[in-house]
Amino acid sequence: MFGWQNLVLGATIALTFAGSATAQQNDYGGYDIVAAPKGESFYADTRGWRVFAARARGKFAYCFAEARRSDGSAFRLGWDGQQWQLAVPVVSRPDWRGTLRIDGAGSGQGYQRGGDFISGTATGRWTIAWLGEAELDGLRQGKAAVLGVGKADYDFALSGSTAAVLKVKECVGRSGEAASAAAPEPTEATAARFGKAGSWIINEFREGGRVVACETYDSAKGNLRFEIDRDNSYIDFKDGGEMGRLGQRIPVKVGFGPRDAPTDSVVEIIEGRDGEKWARITQGRSDGPGYLDDAIPNSRQVSFSGPNIILETDLGGSNKALDAFFRCSGNIQ
Repeated sequence: MFGWQNLVLGATIALTFAGSATAQQNDYGGYDIVAAPKGESFYADTRGWRVFAARARGKFAYCFAEARRSDGSAFRLGWDGQQWQLAVPVVSRPDWRGTLRIDGAGSGQGYQRGGDFISGTATGRWTIAWLGEAELDGLRQGKAAVLGVGKADYDFALSGSTAAVLKVKECVGRSGEAASAAAPEPTEATAARFGKAGSWIINEFREGGRVVACETYDSAKGNLRFEIDRDNSYIDFKDGGEMGRLGQRIPVKVGFGPRDAPTDSVVEIIEGRDGEKWARITQGRSDGPGYLDDAIPNSRQVSFSGPNIILETDLGGSNKALDAFFRCSGNIQ
């Protein structure tokens, strides 16, 4: 007998099939970053993340960066131009509520400032968390995160997340143009070991067989780095805190020991080669001797202080490293 139950079941199957064939806009008029799997296309690679653009019904829908855990499962960080989203392969239900902890703390009130409540939606095998600017900044600054969905926790590393966010923003700004149609990526210099002085590493950077820059850093600390190229010398540091926004310029005082008065300088917050945020002091080589030529080789420690910035670190072993560093710089073309 073909009763009303069969009619309802048939209609439900038809609606389900139709809904899965095309991506639907969500309640706020945007798109979930998993909504159009058949419309997704590769956009670019950046710092261990793969970035994709998606189109729905012939129009741009969203971009996302995808990375994989050691167990092979993929997670996404994406934007549809309206709402930043984090998608993890956990089955849950729409309107779920849970927690997001970054480096062991909540970031709802700012990185490491508390507030771990998070909510979102779910579709298929994906759970999606809605991200505010505070949580997004926490993901950029953090090293590891855990999304708690009901009784399930999904933990993942955040290496390269700053680069991923920037590339997703670029992708959305270009309305998801194919990578082949976008402006070509600049050739990235490759690092090669030039020397070692104690715990200090000296590298040269090559492009097309020529040396374009040199760097040195203390591998035992990882918070101070010197670089030089044909035009400038650079001092990069990070104090473990927020410091500032990418691209922001901040006044700092630079000290070289308790007996010397600190000097005034300016740092720019940049994305380092490791995908993390660094504060950078830039000095032109044609402007005369800079910190790397004079002050640092004659000092045992260096300090940096400014709004949201404070770091004091010793320079043990740096003189031998700088000797090799400047020998490397003699090969720069």
